Amino acid sequence: MPATPPVSAEATPSLVYVVGRVNQGVRRELRKALAPWGLSVPELTALSVLRARPGLSNAQLSRRSLMTPQSMNDVVAELERRGLVERTVDPSHARILRTRLTHAGEELLAQVDPVVGALQDEMLADVPPEHREIVLDGLISCMRTLRAR
Repeated sequence: MPATPPVSAEATPSLVYVVGRVNQGVRRELRKALAPWGLSVPELTALSVLRARPGLSNAQLSRRSLMTPQSMNDVVAELERRGLVERTVDPSHARILRTRLTHAGEELLAQVDPVVGALQDEMLADVPPEHREIVLDGLISCMRTLRAR
């Protein structure tokens, strides 16, 4: 039986490549999983961010969701049309609208949370339990570094 040649540094994928592939896979699987609710991945992202940080402006929400303000405005308008979020005028600045989840938005997220959790569990199935927190912490550090740019 021939020996397996050693893996060269060139054959080892870069972190950027791996993160990109994970992102593609997550988005693909989320699109399929969210279809029964008629929810898109950007809409789920916006709802999830608003659950954690209610009252964000469109500009703040777009930055936290890694979307352009114009795209986020379209997403929020659709969520508002569906009754999942509400926008109110900021009392200190009439041109700023603050966005919050409605009760319907909270209920929808409660229905979707198990689906997202199952996808996460599936992704981590081959990662030893003692390494899962390390993986998450590393990715959060990467995210914060990029967000600060």
